[in-house]
Amino acid sequence: MTAAPGVPDAPDWLDAEALAEWDRIVPDLDRLGVLAVVDRAALSTYCAAWSKFVAAELLLQDDDLVAERRAGNGPAKNPAWQIWREAATTVAALAKELFITPSSRLRSVKPEGDDDGEDGILD
Repeated sequence: MTAAPGVPDAPDWLDAEALAEWDRIVPDLDRLGVLAVVDRAALSTYCAAWSKFVAAELLLQDDDLVAERRAGNGPAKNPAWQIWREAATTVAALAKELFITPSSRLRSVKPEGDDDGEDGILD
């Protein structure tokens, strides 16, 4: 069962980085014919996680990878690593679901009888 093709509207709560990612990926996903309006939540989550990933990456670039603990008990991993890792995991998982990765696009198969006569990336 498939959803009717369509491009969802970006939610107005996306921050600037998330909206930039939305604007970057949605036109290509629409061109590939893999989007439906019901994909709004997955796209929103992907873009929001991307924004958190970028924010954590920038923190890690500007700060030490290892931080001193408050109690002075020696060095500890910078807490931004957990945000980075969790956001990266979410981005990677949703990128596969949304056909954003090369391998997910190559593994996708058009349903039988869905031949509109056009050759495309999924053919």
